[in-house]
Amino acid sequence: MVCLFLIYQGFKFNSSYSILYIGTGLIFLPIVSYLTFWGLPGFKPGKILFKIHPGDNGEIISNKFTVPIRDIKMIDLERNRFTLYNNIVINTFNNRSFVIKTYNVLNDYRFYATIDEHVYPFLCIEAKEIWDRRISNNQLLKDLNFERKHNMKW
Repeated sequence: MVCLFLIYQGFKFNSSYSILYIGTGLIFLPIVSYLTFWGLPGFKPGKILFKIHPGDNGEIISNKFTVPIRDIKMIDLERNRFTLYNNIVINTFNNRSFVIKTYNVLNDYRFYATIDEHVYPFLCIEAKEIWDRRISNNQLLKDLNFERKHNMKW
């Protein structure tokens, strides 16, 4: 909307900055439109990104796939370079990779807290070691004073 407003004000030629308004509006209109259209599906009412069924036979369920928790090798929140939105990336022991789009609705702190509380206790030992390194080396979590809720000894 701001880009369209700038273009409109620029074509009125009421200011000595009118050419700048038109140029700025035309440059940023495609960028803002691109990001808006990528993010719209995340704001549907009732949208569920994923479900976690904890337990020894637990699984992470998305609209497109289901991943057993015992098969997870690594799970992380990564930023997509083109859309600038975070995605949950799940790698399994059979070298498959699953991506869950979050549309930046799920913030970093909530993601790490949720996985640490509901998925971590049921991961295999190798995956727990990888997750422990991710938690201990994450500067954002250190800055936010993230505390793990359960004993990490397995």
